[in-house]
Amino acid sequence: MLTKTKKIFFIAVIIYLLVIVGQTGYAIYDNLPVLNSNNYAFDYLYDMVQSDGANETVIGEVASYLLVPMIGASFAIYMKNSHEIYSIISRIGWNCFFKKSIKYTFWGAAFLYWLGCLIEMVMINIFYHHFVYQPFAQDILIRGDGYFSLNNLVNLFIKTALNGLGWGIFALFIFSIALFIKKTSLCLFLGPIVGYLITVQESLSVHISGLVCAVSNFWDIINIINPMGNGRVENPSPAIYYLNYATTAFFYITLTAVLLRIWYMKNVEKG
Repeated sequence: MLTKTKKIFFIAVIIYLLVIVGQTGYAIYDNLPVLNSNNYAFDYLYDMVQSDGANETVIGEVASYLLVPMIGASFAIYMKNSHEIYSIISRIGWNCFFKKSIKYTFWGAAFLYWLGCLIEMVMINIFYHHFVYQPFAQDILIRGDGYFSLNNLVNLFIKTALNGLGWGIFALFIFSIALFIKKTSLCLFLGPIVGYLITVQESLSVHISGLVCAVSNFWDIINIINPMGNGRVENPSPAIYYLNYATTAFFYITLTAVLLRIWYMKNVEKG
C-alpha cells in the first residue's frame, strides 16, 4: 500500500507527463500539414516543444518550473519541515541525509525531464514525422540554425542530455533556497517564482544597458535548460552554446554550493 507521500509523488509525475502529452499534441496540430520530404521536420518540432520554444504552452512552462525541480526534492523538504526528520537523522546521520537529498533532487529532475523528452520523441515520430538520420547536415549551416553537432542524431542526444542536466542544476538551486523556508507549501512554488523572476529580470536588462544585459546573461536559466532556445545567441557556432552553458552552470553550481554550505553550518555544525 502506497503511503500518502508516494501517492502525491506519482500523481505529480503523471500530471507532468500528461501536460507534456497535451503540449506535444498541440504542437503537432499547430504545425500541420507537414511534407514527407522534409527531413528536418522531426528536429524542428522537437525543438519547438522545449523550454522557451515557440510551441511551449503556458501550462507546460508552469508545470515544468513547478514539478521538475521539486519531484526529487519534495520528500527531503517535507521531512526537513516536519518533526519526523529527527528520527531519520538518528538512524542515518546528517551527512547521509544531506547527500541523498542532493542526489535525489538532481537526478529526479533530470530523469523526469528525459522521460518527458522520450514521450515527445515517440509522439512526433508517430503522429508528425519520423526521425531522419542525417550524418552531415550541411543545410543547418545554410539556414543558420543552432546546433551542437552537424550529425543530427548526435545533436539530438547532446542537447537532450545537456538540457536534462541543466534541469538538475536548476533543481538543486531551488532546493538550496527551499532549505531556508520553513513552510512546505511555499517551497513547492519556488520553481515558478524564481524562474519567472529570472525571466523578467532578463527582459528588463535588455532595455537598461548593454553591459547589464551581457552580465545578466550569466544567470539566464535558458542557457542550461535549453541553450539553443536563447534568442540572444546570434552566432550559430556550437562553441557559443557550450560557453554559455558552462558559464551559467558554473554560476548556479557555485551559488548552490554556497547556500548549501551556509545551511549545513547553521543547522548541522552549530546544532
